[in-house]
Amino acid sequence: MKWLFTCIGIMLIATACKSSKETMNASAPLYDTSLYDIKWSLKKIYESGKQEDVNTRAFIRFDKEKGSAGGNGSCNSFGSTTTVEGNKVSFKNIFSTKMYCEQVQQIENNYLKQLENANRFEIKEKALILYRDKEKLLEFTAAE
Repeated sequence: MKWLFTCIGIMLIATACKSSKETMNASAPLYDTSLYDIKWSLKKIYESGKQEDVNTRAFIRFDKEKGSAGGNGSCNSFGSTTTVEGNKVSFKNIFSTKMYCEQVQQIENNYLKQLENANRFEIKEKALILYRDKEKLLEFTAAE
């Protein structure tokens, strides 16, 4: 009888440990090289508590070798020096071409401004989210 209780106890502990480990892995954000292997299409800009859905050709790509990022702001091409350490990110020396596109200019201005403010990121499934501390700034999806 003592043996039966010992076996049941061991099984319960093993199950609890496995379940706890799976829960930790499922909720852990992903910070892997997939950041660099994907064209990220801009889908949402968050500013002053408001969300703006974006349906333009704005995107970003990260280049690990060069320590840079670049893409399209909706009208103009842009680039920056980019540092990524764990889930921390910074965009410095952002530059862009200077065409004026009336229909999308405000989206592009907001995009590049929020990019400058970003200091961390999360990758969840096919979404890249840039934050300033806890404040969500930009949301992208992996382009197919």
